[in-house]
Amino acid sequence: MPSFTVNVKWGKESFKDVEVNTDEEPMLFKAQLFALTGVQPDRQKVLCKGISLKDDEWNMPIKTGATLLLLGTKEEVPQEPVEKPKFIEDMNENEIATAFDTPAGLVNLGNTCYMNATLQCLRSVRELRDALKEYKEDSSGSSGLAGLASPHAITMSMKSLFEDMERRNDSITPVLFLKRFHAAFPSFSQTGENGSYRQQDANEYWSELLKMLQQKLPAQKLSAEQSVKHSSFIDQWFGGTFDVQMKCTEAEDEPVSKSKENFLQLSCFISTEVKYMHSGLRLRLKEQLTKMSPSLGRDAVYAKTVSTDRLCKNVVFNVQEIFIQLWEGSK
Repeated sequence: MPSFTVNVKWGKESFKDVEVNTDEEPMLFKAQLFALTGVQPDRQKVLCKGISLKDDEWNMPIKTGATLLLLGTKEEVPQEPVEKPKFIEDMNENEIATAFDTPAGLVNLGNTCYMNATLQCLRSVRELRDALKEYKEDSSGSSGLAGLASPHAITMSMKSLFEDMERRNDSITPVLFLKRFHAAFPSFSQTGENGSYRQQDANEYWSELLKMLQQKLPAQKLSAEQSVKHSSFIDQWFGGTFDVQMKCTEAEDEPVSKSKENFLQLSCFISTEVKYMHSGLRLRLKEQLTKMSPSLGRDAVYAKTVSTDRLCKNVVFNVQEIFIQLWEGSK
């Protein structure tokens, strides 16, 4: 078989008696040169008498003693990192939280997942975090047990808890916040036979917590030109207004009554036909009820229809997202 020994010149270096077998593909010869020089085959240019060697064909005259010129630079060998990589299996809880930039967790104090999920959900609202940062200590507040159960105490405790969650990445034990909430709402502090707290409804907890914040957090002025139209921060960011129409189905001549209703949460109608949350929310916007009819002089059936403006439609989808977060957080 045609086998030759050639000399290869690469920059200032020379390699003598390099074997070449022209029955094999040129790429195998380039692999030999890579072993000698460290120049990757795709970065090599091999010349003989002005002819450049192809990757798949011996297109140059090869004979024993010939000198081939190799052009190309080898890639720099990667330096060992100063700080060795650390695998997730070797990390503690703090290091994992920092690496993945996860928010601080809340320790379950015994069936308090409803509270933890609600607090994590509320903390995701940037405007609420900012409002709590601006909230100041109230020196005129009540003292003693009544003071610990006051809306101000709950709001200050929530402010302190959110500040801790912002400073840290590990799990936080919200025992102070839980105790103050239990002082304000003893029904949430009920325990079972083994002494652990009983499970509670996240929606009820959400409603009571918003009522406490509603009393203390003032509405924000969003711009210098805009006046404050809401009585509290909660009404401003978590509330909406319904346009309500009441039509008596038993008296066609009775005029339709129109009114407005403020709301902080939306009811979701659940049935076997409801497959998506937004469907249940929309179905709840129409219902029938019985009330006194002034034209008939007796109780009659009324059709109540609720409509929302553009802002309230946004609230619908925001509330949907909130309850999804609550559900995920309580698993």
